[in-house]
Amino acid sequence: MTRINVVGVTRIFGTDERMVAALADVNLQIADGQLVALMGPSGSGKTTLLNMISALDRPNSGEIFVDDVAIAGISDDARGAIRQRIGFIFQRFALIPTASAYENIEFALRIAHIPRDEWHTRIMHTLAQLDMQPHAHHRPSELSGGQQQRIAIARALATDPPLIIADEPTANLDSHRGATVLELFRTLCQHGKTIVMSTHDATAVRYATHICRMHAGQIVSMAPPTPTNDATPTSPPQNATASKPRTTPRNG
Repeated sequence: MTRINVVGVTRIFGTDERMVAALADVNLQIADGQLVALMGPSGSGKTTLLNMISALDRPNSGEIFVDDVAIAGISDDARGAIRQRIGFIFQRFALIPTASAYENIEFALRIAHIPRDEWHTRIMHTLAQLDMQPHAHHRPSELSGGQQQRIAIARALATDPPLIIADEPTANLDSHRGATVLELFRTLCQHGKTIVMSTHDATAVRYATHICRMHAGQIVSMAPPTPTNDATPTSPPQNATASKPRTTPRNG
């Protein structure tokens, strides 16, 4: 089953001479069980594409289907309902600073309408998956950047969403912790989850089912990882300069 279908999506920021084409006529299909790594230089459109897929932003043109539901033009309430079925891992964590790690995950379960009698079991299970049980009652200010990132990951997993959107999920982790998270992602996808993540981590290539390479707001390639494309740097698509307005890429 196709979990995500992006059809001719363009996202432009600004107007006139300050126009920025963050995405230019992007097409992408992602199936159930795939772990897709979006790779490319900063400004290539990775984060913008994640925002489109997760109903956090709207395209100027084109359509995005999530579970066969067209989300580009639906109401804010309907978009909120879509987001409740997605686990978000934000690059800057987005943890509640006054709440403990336990309470941050609890809040996610509350707004996802998970039954209260399941909260403790879910929270402790996800904390255990990421080796964070000893820090359950620590606030973000009492945790390192890597520990905060693992709490953000635990929060996304606790609601058991079918789709997980992750923006640089291993950026603040050492190589061992990063590999542990990526192995967990791979296992989740083997059990039917779909994960789309942006990353600059070359290690991610070994865990992803597909590598989606981006440049200047366009998709250069989408393919399973191979020894050849693992080492191939991102290069511009042949039609990159002809297809859309001349603009400066937005950070992605």
